[in-house]
Amino acid sequence: MKTKVLTYAVIFFLLVFLFYQVSHMFETVEISSLDYQKGEITDFILTGVNSDRYVLKGKKILDTGSGYSIEDFNLIYLKNDEKTVVSSKQGVYVKEKDILDLIGDVKIVSGELTMETQFLRILVKERRAFNTNKVKMYTEYMETRGDNIFINLKENRLKLEDVTTVYRGK
Repeated sequence: MKTKVLTYAVIFFLLVFLFYQVSHMFETVEISSLDYQKGEITDFILTGVNSDRYVLKGKKILDTGSGYSIEDFNLIYLKNDEKTVVSSKQGVYVKEKDILDLIGDVKIVSGELTMETQFLRILVKERRAFNTNKVKMYTEYMETRGDNIFINLKENRLKLEDVTTVYRGK
C-alpha cells in the first residue's frame, strides 16, 4: 500500500514538474518573439478583462513618450455579450489628454450596423467621439451618409449633419 502511494506521489510530482517546464518553455517562446527596439513592439496582441473585455491587435506599437502610435489598429470590444470591432490604418493615443485618434479607413462594426470614415477622435474618459469628415453608415437594407458625426456613448446618442439615407426593403 505504501509503495502505491509513494509511486502515485512520485508520478504526480513528475507531471507537475513536466507541466512547469512546458509552460515555462511556452512563455519563453512567446516573449522571445517580441521585437522591442526604441520603444517599439511589432505584431502584438493586448488583452484586457474587467467589466468589459477587449483584444487589441496591431502590426506595430510605438511608445512616443506622450502616448502610443499603433499601426494596423484592430480592436475587438465585448460588453454584455455585444461585440464591437474597431479598425483603422493607425491609432494614436495621447496619455495626458486620454484621446484616441483613429486615422485612415476607420471602420466600426456593431451588430448589423457598420460605420466607415477616414478619421475619428475618441475622448476615452468622456466616452464621446466626433469628426468633421464624411461618414457612411449601413446595414443590409439601409445606407446613410453625412458629415460631422458626434457620438455620446454614455447616452447612446448619435448626431450626423447633412444626412442622406437610402432604404432598400426586402
